[in-house]
Amino acid sequence: MVSPMSVPRVEGIARFAREHDWNLTIQDRLGYHPLAWNGDGIIATLRSDPVTFSSIARLMKRGVPTVDLTMSRPDINVPRVTSDHEAIGRLAAEHFLERNFRNAVWFSTGWGPVHAMRFKGLSERLGFTPLKSVLAESLPKSRQNDWSAFTKWLRGAFAAAPKPVAALTYDEADGARLLNAALELDISVPEELAILTIGDNKTICENQSVPLSSIDQNLERGGYEAAALLDRLMSGKRAPRKPILIPPLGVVVRRSTEVIAVAEPTVRKAIEFISKNLSRPIGSPQIADALGIRRPILDALFREHLCHSVGEEIRRQRFARAKLLLETTKMPVAEIAAETGFCTASHLSNTFRAATGFSPRVWRSRI
Repeated sequence: MVSPMSVPRVEGIARFAREHDWNLTIQDRLGYHPLAWNGDGIIATLRSDPVTFSSIARLMKRGVPTVDLTMSRPDINVPRVTSDHEAIGRLAAEHFLERNFRNAVWFSTGWGPVHAMRFKGLSERLGFTPLKSVLAESLPKSRQNDWSAFTKWLRGAFAAAPKPVAALTYDEADGARLLNAALELDISVPEELAILTIGDNKTICENQSVPLSSIDQNLERGGYEAAALLDRLMSGKRAPRKPILIPPLGVVVRRSTEVIAVAEPTVRKAIEFISKNLSRPIGSPQIADALGIRRPILDALFREHLCHSVGEEIRRQRFARAKLLLETTKMPVAEIAAETGFCTASHLSNTFRAATGFSPRVWRSRI
């Protein structure tokens, strides 16, 4: 029997069930008397729901083998297969450091054991403790769904933070909430505030005004490994002493972190101008004119703060955007080339092959 959990986890469990001729029952919510169920094992997400927990606890007392997919209830002694939450935090930190961010913040609606592990991994890999912003700790429960109270709190929490700043959110829902509030407060995403979420729910991440980058937790593998562990337990084998940790699959990069962080305001404005004008034939003269400064000054600022030229930054952004569009859309290669300033499909293909060893079409087929 499988209790409530995400679709990828269920798919992983179902794949194992097909391969091993299981009869699989999926129960959306376990009541006090599960419907005429007389199975051999349980895969569950043990959270704070008292009804679900009470039902599973009674089955566990009967000796029914059980595997938990979360770390939300570390007080319960049960075999576990769960995401490596500290590794998720470390991966987020590496993503921020690669983009030159030196200021970071954690944002979540609530706080619990999983939040704490992700925050720990983030802090340790960054080498400093990021600002911790938890809505439940800052606003009374009666006001946590009050949008005006939330944005007022956010203004105070983020407005004084050094810019640019990178934010890791607990999940995509927190990421979307932070994004919409930031845009309402005229905080530019990703130039002033880069947002990285966890979970990679594409329905949420890809349908924002600024699509959200997210960490793929590899939940399908987690579900499969949980089923494999339950199979061993049902065969009478001993449970492992420690939880089985599933490492994250990687960062799915979208627009919300597609930026290199820099504090110097003129360079930041130039980077933003480039991002918004990738399809145009632009270079140092056009950018300097748009910012109202002399070209030699602009070139010197780029060398000082980014250690590369304006032209290299334009090429970097064009390639990153083309790669992003190949991985997240079905746009034709010629259309992507025009959108990113490569002009022709052959120019994009030659550039892509030189950088990756693959043509754009082959790269897309590998995703």
